[in-house]
Amino acid sequence: MAGGNERIFVGLNAEWALVCAEPAHAAMVRGWLEDAGVLAPGEVPERLEDVLAELERRDRSQGRAHSDRWLAAVLAVAAGAGREAQLAARVVVQAMLSGAFRLARRLMRAERDFDEVGQVVVAALYQVVRTYPAARQRKVAANLMLETLHRASRELQADFEPDGVAWQPELAAMPDCQDVVDAAWRGVLAETAGRAVLAQAPCEEELSGPRGELIELLAWGVSSGMVDAERARAIADEVREGGREAAEQSGVSAVAWRKRRSRTVRQLRAVAESWAQAA
Repeated sequence: MAGGNERIFVGLNAEWALVCAEPAHAAMVRGWLEDAGVLAPGEVPERLEDVLAELERRDRSQGRAHSDRWLAAVLAVAAGAGREAQLAARVVVQAMLSGAFRLARRLMRAERDFDEVGQVVVAALYQVVRTYPAARQRKVAANLMLETLHRASRELQADFEPDGVAWQPELAAMPDCQDVVDAAWRGVLAETAGRAVLAQAPCEEELSGPRGELIELLAWGVSSGMVDAERARAIADEVREGGREAAEQSGVSAVAWRKRRSRTVRQLRAVAESWAQAA
């Protein structure tokens, strides 16, 4: 998070350092975690930045059950009022900041400024944190990001998502091994690709991994005017059909295929550079 257009995230990290510099803040957070039985007295590091790092380390080793416990405990405080509620909300926002950054990148369009998108996403995240329902204590991180995506996309109101990304609570019931935000985003990407890039909506496999990233890049290229829709469809088809082998089967020579591949790479490199600069 160090790009020139990422002021909102750089600023939040700088602010977090100031929050952590206040010893009373660490004492309050330790008290919440100990009262909730998340960590035993003596297990919680003294410094606030170390407390969050330890929670994240345990999240990785113990999974979502641990994440649910500590997030639910801190969110219960964030739902209140006063200094402690503000601190609790800030702790959760910092814990979710990497996810918010990825959401902002996904919500970028050619006509949008990344810093403005980031501000919308962070504002949505704060709203979600302060109003999170206490009864929803399973897969808390997933629910936080899904609701943030829903609110932020609705606020941005892109042409192809006029009502925002639909709130789909059933996604939070997906297996732990699956990224529910990715699943929600694939629905948006499928609609975008179907309208702007592909003749037909892509299948689930095409929207995952490198193929999904390529389709998202092509969609951005079409919306920015850098790639003609017909050309984008041709590139997507080449990837789906297997590239060189499919070309040879259709009678395209190896030399012609290499030239076409080089042209595609040059074009996509220019689109990717423009996309990176916009974000």
